[in-house]
Amino acid sequence: MFNLSGYWSLLYQVPIGLLGLSFLVFIHEAGHFLMAKALKVRVITFSIGFGKKLIRYRRGDTEYCISAIPFGGYVAMAGENPDQEEEDKPSDGNEFNAKPIPVRMAIAFAGPAVNIGFSVVALFLLYMWGVQEPKKTMVVGEVESSSAAAEAGVERGDVILALGGEPVRDWEALLQNIAVRGENPIDLRVERQGQIEELTLTPRMNPRLGIAMAGIFGEGEVYVHSVMANRPAAAVGMKAGDIIVEVEGVRVPSASALVEIINQSEGRPINLLVEREGERSNLEVTPVLDEGTERYVIGIFPAVNIPTVLVKRSAGEAFDRAISRNLEFGSAIFMTLKGILTGQIQAKALAGPIGILQMIASSLHYSVQRFVEFMALISTNLGVINLLPLAITDGGVILFLILEAIRGRPIKAATQMRINQIAVSFFIMLALFVTFHDILRVPWFLN
Repeated sequence: MFNLSGYWSLLYQVPIGLLGLSFLVFIHEAGHFLMAKALKVRVITFSIGFGKKLIRYRRGDTEYCISAIPFGGYVAMAGENPDQEEEDKPSDGNEFNAKPIPVRMAIAFAGPAVNIGFSVVALFLLYMWGVQEPKKTMVVGEVESSSAAAEAGVERGDVILALGGEPVRDWEALLQNIAVRGENPIDLRVERQGQIEELTLTPRMNPRLGIAMAGIFGEGEVYVHSVMANRPAAAVGMKAGDIIVEVEGVRVPSASALVEIINQSEGRPINLLVEREGERSNLEVTPVLDEGTERYVIGIFPAVNIPTVLVKRSAGEAFDRAISRNLEFGSAIFMTLKGILTGQIQAKALAGPIGILQMIASSLHYSVQRFVEFMALISTNLGVINLLPLAITDGGVILFLILEAIRGRPIKAATQMRINQIAVSFFIMLALFVTFHDILRVPWFLN
């Protein structure tokens, strides 16, 4: 069934996500542009987006424009591409290829550097302003039966201390570390009734998400993240933000436990004790069978709200924290790439354009803190990925320049073009693949 609520939700998410992504692209290209201008290289075009130019403005030698395809952007410099018409004009010494190799490398490096620098500054200001951090230690609220965590011996009430020998900061970091390590055994240290327990956790691949999971969840309030239209929960008046206190008089330990309780009802009416803005009420809802998953559902996406406290840091502490977070972001990229190459992470776990836009919009809806952190994550990803020595990235340009310095002459333009064509074909196929899985994750498409 086509879900109009999800359709309108996507229409809301796309423009918000585009604004966020376009900003990150803008500062990236602005890094190239400003460095080129500073080093006296003539810039022909500064574009946000690719394809047909929708809005144009010319000032001096440079045309500024917004183009039709919003995923990306470019700075076109004189002499950068041998096929440019500008090459037919007499050289004035301000073409890209006429500049020394260190100058060209500085221009290529400037874009990624601005993205990484933005992430550091944004997080630095956020940590000084104050962020919500878990109020309690990492207490296990639920362990799924027959899960990897249950097999390892993790129990409800355990306090998680370390994973793989490294202290664990929060639940998000724990789940990320488990995901990127794949189905490999990991040392897990927990505290149980005052005693330290050393366990071995072997995550299992979730075939739907394409990542490894442990089946372990934190202790906190279960709330409704979103409500699907034309489903039982919407019919009885449930809304996003509602806290589900009890089901049939029993406290709900986790979101997954709630999902399982609803499924086990097999269509029988269930009573929910729901809290909204401090007031509690009882709602009777009758689950229905979802044909896609063959499970009984009421049409909500539940989540767990871990109790937090506002933490403000000094300038020095905020800067150290911002740097460490960027190092985490950067290392996660390489761990993810390693996981994909070794089969520990399935490619469908990657987010394509639609998924990224949705996550940007969802993070803003969740909180300003989550939005800033997610924008910093994407910005660091843009910076680090663009530094990889791939044919169509800034790192690829730097690699060609290093080879030029070693050989004493540039690689032939025709050779560079063939390499770029192969790289572009690969990335187009990858983009189509992850976009397909993005679409499959969109609620209105699935229902």
